[in-house]
Amino acid sequence: MVCAYVNMTSLNKIELRKIGKEKILVTIKNIEKDEVLFNFERKFLDHPIKTSLQVDEGLHQISSDPESIENFLNHSCEPNGYIDFQDLTFRALRNIKMGEELTFNYLTTEWDMANKFDCECLSKYCFKKIKGFKYLTFIQKSRLSPLLSPFLKNKLILEKKRINAEA
Repeated sequence: MVCAYVNMTSLNKIELRKIGKEKILVTIKNIEKDEVLFNFERKFLDHPIKTSLQVDEGLHQISSDPESIENFLNHSCEPNGYIDFQDLTFRALRNIKMGEELTFNYLTTEWDMANKFDCECLSKYCFKKIKGFKYLTFIQKSRLSPLLSPFLKNKLILEKKRINAEA
């Protein structure tokens, strides 16, 4: 149940745990808001795969090691972490207490999910069906704005311009 492979900045604050058949990232020390927890590998594909992270149109970040911790970040509609696209790091969205699972909102990076799923996060803000940013309403997209990748922020700006032009 302890860390397998780790490539990160805050190595001593998180670990990879196996819970049943799944692996999750869990904090083993308190983490401060905006703290960098790890860097994403800078390897890219032109198409999505199950563990990729969309960084632009036709550009998806992947890890060369299938056991890399970045592959075990799970989704939450009310996450405690976010992707900083300036330096391709995973950071704490808020103070995170020891024992919490690390999560981010997949809808802040993925235009059209390679693997769509029903969310069971139980948040009052739950999106229910996680299919990709393009499937959200304008209001839902706008609510995610502070955490969006630059690619999705541009999509939102274009949609807002289109809506304003139609008004």
